[in-house]
Amino acid sequence: LKYLPSDKRRRIAHETLEIYAPIAHRLGMGKLRGELEDLAFQHLDPDAYAEVKKSVERRRKVNEGFLAEVRRLVQAKMKEHSIPTRVEGRIKRLYSIWQKLQRQQIAIEQVYDLLAIRIITDDVKNCYAALGVIHNTWRPVPGRIKDFIAIPRPNLYQSLHTSVIGPHGQPFEVQIRTEERHRLAEE
Repeated sequence: LKYLPSDKRRRIAHETLEIYAPIAHRLGMGKLRGELEDLAFQHLDPDAYAEVKKSVERRRKVNEGFLAEVRRLVQAKMKEHSIPTRVEGRIKRLYSIWQKLQRQQIAIEQVYDLLAIRIITDDVKNCYAALGVIHNTWRPVPGRIKDFIAIPRPNLYQSLHTSVIGPHGQPFEVQIRTEERHRLAEE
């Protein structure tokens, strides 16, 4: 896109945000949606993109260390409770961060789901069991628990979401889903 004239670049980026990213989301292609949104964001508002990227990059090493620590703790807790799991970590996508900052008029330090882990397990019963373990390990953030298993989203996404105050007082989000639902969400 960078070789196209600026007006054409902006039109394609806008079209991507308005049409292609929502289609990817509707089809359950969350990863593709995020990539499309970040690419479009970079061309629609390069200054805001650079500012958010700089803020995230400044904390990347600390955040990645934190996620590795939390993943180890979660894996140990789940093993202790005989809940079969795979644990992944992620840092929120740039466009998604920017949207939240704009919508809620907050600083990046106030974004509860900037860091997240995903707990993937074998069945719905263990999703709820894993949620119990997480809430017994760290203090949940009031109002930040969502049950998309009992009440799936329109695109049939099913998962449990909660935000907790983790080690060192750092808030982070936890998403818990079954392996089958994880594959569907990642496609």
